[in-house]
Amino acid sequence: MDFNLARGVDLHIIPTKQFKMNHVLIDFATPQTPTNATARNLLANLLETSTHRYPTQTALARQLASLYGAYVNLYVNRLGTLHTVRLRASFVNNRFVDGDVFEKISGLINEIIFHPLIDDGEFDGPTFRIQSNNLKSAIKSLYDDKQFLANQRLMDLYYQNDSVMKIPSFGQITDLESLNAKSLVSTYQSMIAEDKIDIFVLGDIDPLRAQQLFAKLPFKNRNVIRNSLLYHQSLYDQVQRKTEYQQVNQAKLNLAYSLPTYYHDPDYYAGLVFNGLFGGTPYSKLFTNVREKASLAYYASSRLLPFNGVVSVQTGIQASDKEKVQDMIQEQLIALQDGDFTTETLREVQDSLINQYRAGHDLASNVLEQQLVTKLINESDKDFITEIKKVTVADVMRVAKQMKLQAVYLLSGEK
Repeated sequence: MDFNLARGVDLHIIPTKQFKMNHVLIDFATPQTPTNATARNLLANLLETSTHRYPTQTALARQLASLYGAYVNLYVNRLGTLHTVRLRASFVNNRFVDGDVFEKISGLINEIIFHPLIDDGEFDGPTFRIQSNNLKSAIKSLYDDKQFLANQRLMDLYYQNDSVMKIPSFGQITDLESLNAKSLVSTYQSMIAEDKIDIFVLGDIDPLRAQQLFAKLPFKNRNVIRNSLLYHQSLYDQVQRKTEYQQVNQAKLNLAYSLPTYYHDPDYYAGLVFNGLFGGTPYSKLFTNVREKASLAYYASSRLLPFNGVVSVQTGIQASDKEKVQDMIQEQLIALQDGDFTTETLREVQDSLINQYRAGHDLASNVLEQQLVTKLINESDKDFITEIKKVTVADVMRVAKQMKLQAVYLLSGEK
């Protein structure tokens, strides 16, 4: 059930008795730019930490505890070319407690979004400095994970120099230097006034009651231009290659392929099955042949990014085996292009994807994410299980033949 609260602000109600808790997701979406990711991440941290009524993290936490352990957090994400700030809340159903928790949570959400700790045109100075330092430490810690580091370096190599996709959704440490308590107010005002906003309420709730409560949020009309959130990039004339050396016990060899099979394209579900056969499931060729049979990798997997047109491969190897591993990865791709896999393996992968889908829908967060994607891409949600079962050997072969190697990144400890 959908309601329009203002131009560019939509409320989506999903009544269900499936979950013990009720859930709210508010998504603020705007095209990512070279400069907005870090600022929006820092802003999310500040909004989550304090408000005028609850000026400290402790005060805000106490208020949540008084609401029978309700939970609210803000975080950033990226969906194709869109950068999103998301507020997630979960809270107990009114029928289990005394009082109207739903109304109190909607009031607290109002407080967090519309009454941040801003005075005289600036965020509170000490709070800003603490959250800026925390974000700096958090970003640094991410890159201490060498597997994460290798994947980020691969994506940086894959995306072309003028692409904002080179900048992670969580931002960059170097951008923090240009942000201050005053400039971040402009980021906040822009998000509140200009972002496309989708509000989802999931749980055992009365849709009209939810509409009444969230209509109180004072969002104004905004002009939203519906550009495609799908990212397209032309092919390189030559494969981009880079090797870096750090003190690592296990080398990381990562590859990026262009695969122009996008979310809800005619070949989207075939792309999911192809990825499952390539490296996305325990039945895949990378797992069974490169890792298990040949013992050339400590791990070997692939990941499909259906909003970006990319398949990435991640392996942990001995640096001296890098050429063998890359050759064997190519052999697995050729095998799929030639249809060299059994119908039994195809069914196993299809069943695995269906089981993952069903298990995922036991989690409210996954249900909300799927609904969000469907609304942002402005398409109806097809029946996942039916579409996966339709995929044939010929479909997988057709998708596999569209794979074009574009980037190879090696993080090695051996010079």
